[in-house]
Amino acid sequence: MWDAPLLVMMLRALVADDDVEMLSLVSLALQKFGADVVAVTTGGELLERLANDGAFDVIVTDISMPWMTGMQVMHSARTAGLPVPVVVMTALRDPTLPAQVMSLGARAELLQKPFSIAELYAALRRCLATPASVDAVI
Repeated sequence: MWDAPLLVMMLRALVADDDVEMLSLVSLALQKFGADVVAVTTGGELLERLANDGAFDVIVTDISMPWMTGMQVMHSARTAGLPVPVVVMTALRDPTLPAQVMSLGARAELLQKPFSIAELYAALRRCLATPASVDAVI
């Protein structure tokens, strides 16, 4: 179950969650298999890191965070032309969430909490395997 998907290896990942335990678990899972991880706890920090820390290969973000939600930050990133793949994590059970995440494009995946490490890797594999050019068509 802890087999690393090849797509996770050597990635630069930005992980955001205000739940420090979840942030640590997701970050550790990615680091365990070679990803360079930057971890933040607020939507404001997520936005700041996106703007100031260069390109990321993937973003894993919670929806509900202080200051700005993960969805608000990702919509801002898309508006700015950043097609970075994103896994959106949430414990919310809102039936509109799948459509909201789909609005981020083909390189976005919704991951309902609680989830397993295998489910995290599957979501990463799906969004990383989708070419950026697919979002240009959507």
